[in-house]
Amino acid sequence: TGIPYGTVNLLHGIPRGETSVASLAGAGTLSLEFELLSRLTGDQSFGKAAKMATRALWIRRSAELNLLGKHIDAQSGVWKEYLSGVGSNSDSFYEYLIKHYLLFPDDSDFWKMFLKVYSGVHDNSRLGEWYVDVDMGHGLNGHVRQVFESLMAFYPGLQVLLGELVPSAKTLNSFFLVREFLGLLPERFNFVHWKTEPSGDIHPLRPELIESCYFLHLASIGLHGSKSGPCSNSNSSPHTSSWLWAADFALHAVHKLSWTPCGFATVLKVRPTTTGVLDFVGDSRDPLSEQKRLNIEHDDEMP
Repeated sequence: TGIPYGTVNLLHGIPRGETSVASLAGAGTLSLEFELLSRLTGDQSFGKAAKMATRALWIRRSAELNLLGKHIDAQSGVWKEYLSGVGSNSDSFYEYLIKHYLLFPDDSDFWKMFLKVYSGVHDNSRLGEWYVDVDMGHGLNGHVRQVFESLMAFYPGLQVLLGELVPSAKTLNSFFLVREFLGLLPERFNFVHWKTEPSGDIHPLRPELIESCYFLHLASIGLHGSKSGPCSNSNSSPHTSSWLWAADFALHAVHKLSWTPCGFATVLKVRPTTTGVLDFVGDSRDPLSEQKRLNIEHDDEMP
């Protein structure tokens, strides 16, 4: 099929027991690095293989809705998971389509491929300002999983690259409502019932929300008749936008709630009434380690 396995040992090939099922993101997020490697070395095999993988996935989209599933068999080319969305196991496939074209515009088919799947997401996987998981064959007319995933937060930034500033801003504002409610962005949040999903109340330090803020901040410069960009208040620097302020606020919250002397930790139990619990890795047989874990939790207002 041209679709790679999820794990390949660079010396010995496919590991024994490795599944032939690959994720859309894993198999379709290779073209930038491998094409650059080809152009730097003059060996076209790297980029050729990576671009073949992307094209092999794209031709297996649902013809009518232009949606792709999340897992596919690399040997047979048959989808093993028909759930489609821009979150987990899918996100970077869409990101690499547009970024590959921007970096290597002579690969013009990447732009055409991107337009198809972007329109598919817009028409069949968007619910108001949110993006949902749907069946790749039925879209919004089938089962709809109304759950926001933190990995989806890259999408407003992607839209900025297209000049789609209004839908980008509306969606990012919706995502920030979740951050404001909980203090940190959880892995999975049901935006209908307005609560975290089971086992989704963790924050593993993902950067996508702040990255999208950065893109919108840069895109805001020059709007509203100002060459410097809109200011969040009268005392702001001329280069300070509300998006930069939001990103700064979110980043300081991450620093306050996840910093430890040896680095930054994943935050567990992200809830509106607690600052959560740091994912402390210690020796469970050591009473001192367990005491350290217990002392990390704080019940107070989120920033």
